[in-house]
Amino acid sequence: MSTEVDKKQIQDESVEITHPESLSVWGLAWPSILSNLLFASVGLVSIKMVGSLGAEAVAAVGTGQRIFWVFQALLMAVMAGTTALVARAIGSGDSYEAAQVTRASLGLCLLISFFTCILLWLGADSMIGLFGLDEVSKNLSVTYTQILVGFTPVFAISMVLGTAQRAAGDAKTPLYIGLLTNIVNIILLLGLVEGRYGMPQMGVVGAALAGGLAFSFNSLLVLALWFGKKLAVSIGKAGSMTRERLGQLITISYPAGLESFIFQFGMLSFFWIVALYGTDAVAAYGIGVNVLMLSFTVGNGFAIAGATLTGQHLGASDPDKAYDSGFKAALMTVLSMGTLGIVLAFYSRELSTFFIDDIDVVDKAVIFVWMLGIMQPFMAIEFSIGGAVRGAGDTKSPLIITMVGLVLVRVPLAYLFYSLGLSIEWIYATLIADYFLKGVLLAIRYKSRRWMKVLNVDT
Repeated sequence: MSTEVDKKQIQDESVEITHPESLSVWGLAWPSILSNLLFASVGLVSIKMVGSLGAEAVAAVGTGQRIFWVFQALLMAVMAGTTALVARAIGSGDSYEAAQVTRASLGLCLLISFFTCILLWLGADSMIGLFGLDEVSKNLSVTYTQILVGFTPVFAISMVLGTAQRAAGDAKTPLYIGLLTNIVNIILLLGLVEGRYGMPQMGVVGAALAGGLAFSFNSLLVLALWFGKKLAVSIGKAGSMTRERLGQLITISYPAGLESFIFQFGMLSFFWIVALYGTDAVAAYGIGVNVLMLSFTVGNGFAIAGATLTGQHLGASDPDKAYDSGFKAALMTVLSMGTLGIVLAFYSRELSTFFIDDIDVVDKAVIFVWMLGIMQPFMAIEFSIGGAVRGAGDTKSPLIITMVGLVLVRVPLAYLFYSLGLSIEWIYATLIADYFLKGVLLAIRYKSRRWMKVLNVDT
């Protein structure tokens, strides 16, 4: 796949990478958790500022974010392949292959981002129209979405390069870059939403622009470091998008992509059912998700750690340590998210009131937070075990489990409850059945150890 001269040059150019033996779950998780918390804090600030504009603005931004997550889901599918292949290459000591995989992944994601940008921009009105929002909320959401999707290429750059560094064992550099990016984002939010610092007051439009411009800053910074050979995974050589390498990426990524598509289809279907209960229900759902974002970010951090360690240990031909690292990540995630879920539920009214002063929206948000809060241990299993098996290259079992829990259980139950004329609380309650089932099925899959044998890579 490469010449010895190219390999030697890349090896010499690469920043020193930590061997998997010296990595720990917490050592990899905490920078990712902090990075995700910083990113989530920007989302909280954004919702807080938009909340001052009313329930219509909150519903508009929440719906627009849900549409944008369709694009993010496509990228996350490729990130599953990137993480597995980069971690496996690093574990076997092949820095050249790690660099080439990163370069190939970036090219693939840029292609996806350009096509997605066009499709989402043209289809924003039709897609958002499906949610039955009032006219004001719909128009605001369409504008928000069309602005945000224009920045998909720069979002792709920051995601690919950040993922590659974490898979190589360097979670701190993405943290520092994210910290600077979030500072820029908050300044832009204050300026463009509220009209501070001499910037025009643009409301919902300003929130979309602030996010997009912050993504652009992030991408420029990480590209400068990449071209300057300051990252754990180097820039690589031309010709990275070979049939074999792309085949490996696609083999791992397509089940993850299908899972993401099914997940987003299921979530959009569920969101559509929630929207049938009115703007207040949509706003409450968006606020409830943001209240619990602290717990979600912790879970995502441990998922990254589990994926990195299982991939690297398997690359180093040590399946027992791969299994143990994933188990430790799962245990720490369950304890962390379970505790956070209860704490956030106890303070759900105060936190919801922070975002909006509409009592009807707050009441619904509190119920949502309590229901999802008590399910955090099972969500923790989905985050951690799901991350570990994907890091090993097993993306098919999470696909099947997601389809069973979300598409075959949550959405049909929600529609049944709506058809029976039950209240919105019953719709929220379907999340309990979904996450309980997925948690149990993932635990069974992990215990079988068959996920370790899915990916065969010759490095």
